[in-house]
Amino acid sequence: MAERAGLADIAADVVALGVGAQLVWGGSVPLFAAASGVLSMALQLFVPYARYARILKWLAVGLFAYAGVTVVSHTPWQTLALGAVVPQITWSEDYFTMLLAVLGTTISPYLLFSQAEQQIEEQRPPSQFQSRTGDPASHTRSPHLKIMRRDTLIRTALSNGVGLFIMAAAAATLHATGHGLANPNDAASVLRPLVGDYASHVMGIAFIGTALLALPPLAGSATNAVVSARDRLTGKQHNRPVARALLVVMALGVSIGVALTLVNVEPIRALYWSAVLNGETKSGAAGLVSGRRLNHTPAG
Repeated sequence: MAERAGLADIAADVVALGVGAQLVWGGSVPLFAAASGVLSMALQLFVPYARYARILKWLAVGLFAYAGVTVVSHTPWQTLALGAVVPQITWSEDYFTMLLAVLGTTISPYLLFSQAEQQIEEQRPPSQFQSRTGDPASHTRSPHLKIMRRDTLIRTALSNGVGLFIMAAAAATLHATGHGLANPNDAASVLRPLVGDYASHVMGIAFIGTALLALPPLAGSATNAVVSARDRLTGKQHNRPVARALLVVMALGVSIGVALTLVNVEPIRALYWSAVLNGETKSGAAGLVSGRRLNHTPAG
């Protein structure tokens, strides 16, 4: 299930790449989607992710423009804070489907698989965390865990903060005027109060930056889910099938994404349903974990 969610995310991001490039330069969305997908595959094969992520992350800075929109739109901060803490619940299928989609965007399969795999590989050699006498070297492990905890908290705070401002800006613009969010032009119109006629360009650059940053972790999570479920290899023996599967997953995801652009599937809709699938995956995983815990709870 997790690999399907990852594949859906890859396809949706490829669609977003094509539309983002079209918003910035104009032209054919399927052509841009195919070219961007091939570019992402080449980067994953030949350039370390950490190296080019330091550059691409600046393309995602445009997302902070949503915070500026909430300021220039004179958003009532008290109402925003109250709505964030005490949401209005509507007992409808659409509401709970959207809630599932929001859940699907909070913790991606990357956290469920890729990050876990990476941490296990980093901690696998016991010599790194044991002293010469064989006792755990807590002074070596503690700084590593502190850095990991700090980075996780910072990234979580930034992502959730940006998500809150995106919803607030959309409410202050689209919802206030009775418009829906059906296509990228609608999404770009949210930024118009702040950046004016450059709204489409800012949105397109943000699409490109976030999609290129997300594709490697998404492909890695789907690949690790598939490979880890089929073998128990470690180290270099584990890396070889992962590398081969990565190419297959990316090629399949890019092909599906390009096919979606050819049939004119809206990227907003594609991203929405991929988030719903992620939410279903995590709900199922949480239910499985809870069931195992109940089964292992002593009676009485």
